[in-house]
Amino acid sequence: MRGILIDPSCAPEIRKLPNTAQGLNAFLGGEVQIYRFGNVFAALVYTHQAQQAMPNRHYIDRWYYGRLCIVGWRNNRMTDLPADLAEELCRRWADVEVQL
Repeated sequence: MRGILIDPSCAPEIRKLPNTAQGLNAFLGGEVQIYRFGNVFAALVYTHQAQQAMPNRHYIDRWYYGRLCIVGWRNNRMTDLPADLAEELCRRWADVEVQL
């Protein structure tokens, strides 16, 4: 599925990502957690910070560590991230301190 990959110290990039939780577990290197964005049909996918040493992004008073992904989210399921939304979220998540 189309999503955004955010590696530490790198700019976000639109990429094809695994489309299952198990696939994302393997891709991110641990059990994934999902944070749904309230105002858009998207979600942040991340692993617990204890497993990751490198801080990646600071978003809403919290640091997220290691490799991150942003995926489309609709009806409580992961989906393709629409192209226009993917571009907008890449711009928003380009800096370490994410601006809403």
